[in-house]
Amino acid sequence: MGIDPWQSGKVCYNRLANPNNLRDNDYTPFFYHHPGKCIELLMPQPEFREHMSFAPVKKFYDAEECIYSEVKSSDCRWNEQVR
Repeated sequence: MGIDPWQSGKVCYNRLANPNNLRDNDYTPFFYHHPGKCIELLMPQPEFREHMSFAPVKKFYDAEECIYSEVKSSDCRWNEQVR
């Protein structure tokens, strides 16, 4: 797939556990790929081209209340575009 193999880590959700005396079963394993590498792999794929949009968007509930649902609907993105 052109991406490094899965990486792994562990996280402890047991708030009652003594941090100086944690056991293996106090940890939950998780597996991941580096997000930047995933983006590099997915962005140039032609299958996704028609589903990607980076242009700023303004959506409104009514005449005054703006909807902020993703990065491209943020004021920051809009302000950068109109500069």
